[in-house]
Amino acid sequence: MKRLGPWLTLAAAAILGLVLVGINMSKDTEPSTAKPNTVTTTAASTTQAPPIPTTPAAAPFPAKADYVGKIPLASGGTITLEITVAGDKAIAYACDGKTIESWLRGSATNGSVQLTGKDDAKLTGAFDGESVQGTLWIGGKQWNYTAAPVQPPAGLYIYNEAGTRQSWIVDANGGVTGVQRNPDGSTGPAVTLAPDATAVVNGKKITANKISGGDSVG
Repeated sequence: MKRLGPWLTLAAAAILGLVLVGINMSKDTEPSTAKPNTVTTTAASTTQAPPIPTTPAAAPFPAKADYVGKIPLASGGTITLEITVAGDKAIAYACDGKTIESWLRGSATNGSVQLTGKDDAKLTGAFDGESVQGTLWIGGKQWNYTAAPVQPPAGLYIYNEAGTRQSWIVDANGGVTGVQRNPDGSTGPAVTLAPDATAVVNGKKITANKISGGDSVG
């Protein structure tokens, strides 16, 4: 019986060691619930689609207003555009100060202008509460434009005499662009228009007429 003592001690130690190893292994393999939930939430937030932007509706035009814009030409030079609005009607005039000119007229409703002129000229635009932006077509060509609001004496002016028409656009800085149309349909630069809207035509001083959207011209 004395010989069994050491063996019993060794067996007990071995059994205790196996129990401790089992406990440690169970701790190492215990699942964690916090990290998977965090990863899933992050993944969902990074794949969320951004909101689709909406286009704001056009703002209504003032009862009476004028807008002027400049359109650079690829061949050089500039077309000056004037849009004058009165009530639900509008007139636009575009010219390069040399030979190109076009008169357009039509409606100005719900913040939009839809104007047409001779030789399939067309202008569309929308008022955003500050400026008018759109597209102008003349002679089979088209340009995008932005026309900013201007205050008198800026605006659109004309003078007719003996079948010859002088047309001018005065911009916000007092710059003037104009074209003269002769009775035979030929065109050229208009005579000089002074800041007080006067000019000398055929040797006499005249006063140009300021045009509003409801007038009959073109």
